[in-house]
Amino acid sequence: MLRPSWAELDLGALSRNVAAARKRVGPDVRIYFVCKGDGFGFGAAAVAKAAERAGVDGFCAGSPDEVVSIRSTGTTLPVLLFASTSPADLPAAARLGATVTVQSIADAEAVIAAGEAIEVFVEVDCGLGRYGLRREQWPGVLQRLRAAGHVAVRGLYSHLSAPDDPATSRDQAALFRQAAADAAAAGHDDLTLILASSRVVLAYPDMLFNAVDPGRLIYGGGLDENWMEIGALSPLLKAVKSRIIQIQEHPPGTVLGIGYGAPIAIERGMRTAVAPIGFWDGLNHIPPLGEVLIRGRRCPVLGRRTFQHSVLDVTALGDVALGDEVVVLGRQGQEEISIHDLARAVGIPVIELVPRLARCLPHVYVDQALAEDGSGE
Repeated sequence: MLRPSWAELDLGALSRNVAAARKRVGPDVRIYFVCKGDGFGFGAAAVAKAAERAGVDGFCAGSPDEVVSIRSTGTTLPVLLFASTSPADLPAAARLGATVTVQSIADAEAVIAAGEAIEVFVEVDCGLGRYGLRREQWPGVLQRLRAAGHVAVRGLYSHLSAPDDPATSRDQAALFRQAAADAAAAGHDDLTLILASSRVVLAYPDMLFNAVDPGRLIYGGGLDENWMEIGALSPLLKAVKSRIIQIQEHPPGTVLGIGYGAPIAIERGMRTAVAPIGFWDGLNHIPPLGEVLIRGRRCPVLGRRTFQHSVLDVTALGDVALGDEVVVLGRQGQEEISIHDLARAVGIPVIELVPRLARCLPHVYVDQALAEDGSGE
């Protein structure tokens, strides 16, 4: 018997978003689907399998564990492992079936010293200031990798620091073009060039090069509302739901300290309901806690949300019963709580809220055909 709280996933939405991305980038630009964070919390193997069926050309992983998950689907598509290991572990990561990232001089020395065939992408820093070879470093590293016959450089990538800022983005794209020219001058031919993640795909068609690495665009979530409107995307995270497991009547004057908060005396009678969904499931602990939908009406969440429970004010409902559906995210009747509504209500950025909910709750696939043929978990 499962705890009656779950996330509803629509794998069909993922397929539609891959098609939308393909329409934007065209048939000749390769799509490397980003599966970092265990597929944004949705399960790297599940989303990778569905995305391959939808026509992506490769994958990006954020950890060696995710490489293993993606390869467990049987895919033979390339898997680029983003910077995530110490230099000494790069050869072992490559043996898992990954094309590993060289983003520092130490990384380059490690793959050269390994003395075994290793495929790599070189990451350059065009302004994000996190990972990547700097402008003064990459020519020498590219030359050293070329001289090492056992290291095959398959591509070059970087990340823009401010896709909302066109001027900064164009300056950084120009620096990336210089890195690509330096790679060609060092003798690296036919490289896969990746600069465009989701927002870049949506806003800068001149920065697509010959490959892109969208994540949020394919998941249909985690983007601000203006970006979602540009892309006309379908959310993979369709709904988050629970059920009422307790109902109580509280007479006037009752003192309640809901969620271990400060006790308050209620002036009027109140009816409360409990749903088994809490901050363990990716929601927040302290107010603001937002609202839920029960029987098509909005009901506030009271006090503080606890580890696995939320207390709801159902006083205004004429009728409520044990087992009634509680919608935290999604539609019920004529009412709807979108991911952006929920993010605003609970004070959590949407880019953070989506993977929190996805990774914490059991998954129910609403596109049953895709789930049954093995694309789901």
